Order: sequence, then structure tokens, then C-alpha cells
Amino acid sequence: MSTQLKEAPPVKVIEPPPAPVSQAYDPVSAMYSLWERRELMGILIRRDFLGRYRGSLLGMLWPMINPLGHLLLYTFVFSVILKVRFGGDASTANFALYLMAGLLPWSALAEAISRSTTCILEVPNLVKKVVFPLEILPVVPVVSSIMTAAISITLLVITAGLYTGKVHATVLILPFILITQALLMGGMCWFLASLGVYIRDIRHMISLALSVWMFTTPIVYPASAFPPHLQFMLWLNPMAGMVTDHRRVIIEGLQPDWLKLAAYTVLAVTAWFAGNYFFMKTKRSFADVM
Repeated sequence: MSTQLKEAPPVKVIEPPPAPVSQAYDPVSAMYSLWERRELMGILIRRDFLGRYRGSLLGMLWPMINPLGHLLLYTFVFSVILKVRFGGDASTANFALYLMAGLLPWSALAEAISRSTTCILEVPNLVKKVVFPLEILPVVPVVSSIMTAAISITLLVITAGLYTGKVHATVLILPFILITQALLMGGMCWFLASLGVYIRDIRHMISLALSVWMFTTPIVYPASAFPPHLQFMLWLNPMAGMVTDHRRVIIEGLQPDWLKLAAYTVLAVTAWFAGNYFFMKTKRSFADVM
């Protein structure tokens, strides 16, 4: 009886799935993604804006009290003691107006940047367990700070109008300057929010960096006080141009320096997309680090 050997069935070789190919960064898709999540961002911004002073005794008066406190301090130190002057008017009131025109936009930037360094670390559950668009979190302090600054700047415009007897038509350019500043802040906050996940000391380093940046920006002194051989620093510092343009359009009734405005607008747009690119590329590792 002959036995026939049956052929073994062919072994199926299961090939591993191809490794995922990282998609190239598409700025248009990134901005469209933010636009699609505008309702969620609106909820977070509204909660942040209203919730920061909820439960406090003075509530929504704090956005006005904080700038006034700094105004009194800096006016006493730099106007009364150090005799710093802006323009031809040597009065303390004139100094206070120029000071506030520089201090308000700076305060918005400093607040947003300081908060951005921990905005991802404060929500570990969203990073580890939930599919959540983390890229909207650094935008929240930016918009909230700009809204607070816009309220204070509106009061400054009214005060300057009462002091000078006229509200200049050039204040209509202010929204464009604030939008440009928001773009710069957004790019920086995306970058620092991502960096803060990997380098926990960044929150302490940034406070010193902001102090250096503030006193190299003509806020408590006029831009003309810069030595001639250091004037190039005003071109390297976008906040110097923004502070100067706030003073020109609110107090002096002049149009902004269009060349500097174009320069820091280009820088702000570049920072916005560069910061978003850096955040989107690095956020994939947040869960592993945290």
C-alpha cells in the first residue's frame, strides 16, 4: 500500500505594516484646524477671561487696578525722582500717559508668555488620556491678555482725549497693531509651551528674560534716550516698534512708522507660523515626557 505524502500548505508570510510617514507641515491646514475649533477656543477663552478674577473681592476691577498700581510706582520713580520726560511737556500727567501707552501692550505680552510655559503641564489628563487639540491651549492666554489690554487701552484713549482735548483719528489703526502683537505672542507662546514640557526650568528663566526685555524696550523712557550706537537694538526688538506706535497713534496723533510696522508685522507672522510648526512637531512626545 503506497503512502502518498501530502504537500504542506504554503506558509503565508505576513508583512509588517509600513511605518507611518510623518506628514509634512501644512500651514493652511494648521490654520483651518484652529478655525474649526473656534467654538471650543471661545469657551476656554471666555472661561479664562472671566474666571481669573472670579471669587476675588474686586472682581473685574483688577484689570484696571494692576496697571494703575504700576503707573503710580513707575511714575514716582522715573518721573519724580529720575526726571525722565517725554516730548516737550514736562508734566507728570504727560509722563503717565506715555508710560501707560507703553506699559499696557507690554503687560499683555508678559502675562501671556509667563502663563504659556506651564499651560500644557497644568493639564496632564488632556495630554495622556484624551484626544484633545493641545495646540489651542497656548492661544487661550494670548487672546485673554489681548482682551484685557484692549479694555485698558480704550480707557487710556479716553483719558488721553480728556487731557489733550481731542481723540485722534489715528486710534483707528490700533486694532491692526494689536492683531500684529497677538500674532507675535501666539508664536512665542506655542514655542515656550512646548519647550516648557521638556525643560521645566523654563518658567523660572523666562521671568528674568522678561525683565531684561522690558528694560531694553522704551517703556519707562523715550526711544530717543537710546545711545546712537545702540539704535539698531530698536530694530531688533519688535516691542520697541509696537510701543512707539501706540504712543504715536494715541497721544501724538501721528501715523505709525510704516517701515518699522512692516518689519515687525513680517516678524510677527513668521513667529506665528514657526511657533505653530514647532508645537505641532513636538506635541507627539508630550505624553512620553509627562
